[in-house]
Amino acid sequence: ERLTGTNFGFRLNYYPPISSSDDASGAGRMLGHEDIDLFTLLPAQSVDGLQVLNRKNMKWIRLNPEPGSIILNTGDYMQRITNDRFPSTTHRVSKPEEKVLFGVPRVSIPMAIYVWEDEILEVLPGLGEPKYKPIRAEQFHTAITSKYYGDDYTK
Repeated sequence: ERLTGTNFGFRLNYYPPISSSDDASGAGRMLGHEDIDLFTLLPAQSVDGLQVLNRKNMKWIRLNPEPGSIILNTGDYMQRITNDRFPSTTHRVSKPEEKVLFGVPRVSIPMAIYVWEDEILEVLPGLGEPKYKPIRAEQFHTAITSKYYGDDYTK
């Protein structure tokens, strides 16, 4: 019921071609991170590079989804309401495996699914003793994002 008419947003991620100096430096395209939402839907890309972190051995796994596939990454809201049963997906974008693709930009348009700002993020029933106190979605979101943008970015 809470996801009826849910709050969502699209992002346009543009990763420019990788220059020889970028390659020589060891740079990737996007550092490892988690999304703050409930989950993110991401269509498979023609230029590879998406990796997820295997939390058991702390090694990165390169995803090579079939064309037309949709990848689902869980986010911080989901981790919180499931009492850590579904942790946020740590992911990054690395260089493509094939050097011929270094000269090709990578474009992705993920769809992030949120709850509305006034919703209370609380551990769902039946998932054990809650590790997290209930909190308004906007307060939680602002607390997380202020680490990156500063405390007054919403003013």
